[in-house]
Amino acid sequence: MKVAFDAPIRTSATGLDRILACGHPALIVFETPGCVPCQQLRPVLDDVASEFRDRVIVVRVTDAGEGWLAARHHLAFVPTLLFWRDGREQARIKGSAGREAVRAHLQYLLTGEVPPEPAEGPRHTLSACFGPLSPVVAREPLGLLFAAR
Repeated sequence: MKVAFDAPIRTSATGLDRILACGHPALIVFETPGCVPCQQLRPVLDDVASEFRDRVIVVRVTDAGEGWLAARHHLAFVPTLLFWRDGREQARIKGSAGREAVRAHLQYLLTGEVPPEPAEGPRHTLSACFGPLSPVVAREPLGLLFAAR
């Protein structure tokens, strides 16, 4: 049975590995809640998911601020678009670069022929965290380290 997705799949970081393991060409979009460039990119993602529905899976990962995920995929900005094929990243766009840039990168993902021009757009710096957020409490240092002589 062949499945065609004509809209972006919204998933968390835990579902991402399953999608990447299928081996199908994919556009992975990392975003965070409240990111204005991420919101501006959503209509573009809807359009390209419909246009490339039989050839590329479009995935929105909404929890890009998780520290391990940001470190694993070398994320510094949201949105970040990864173009994934054959088990590895083929291209990357930092920011909301626009419809034509995304389409050119998808064509390159599918054909592997002429690489598109590098593209960047409006973006926010990602502030990732490891573990739950807690207020910083000022306290005395627990100890000092000295170099051995």
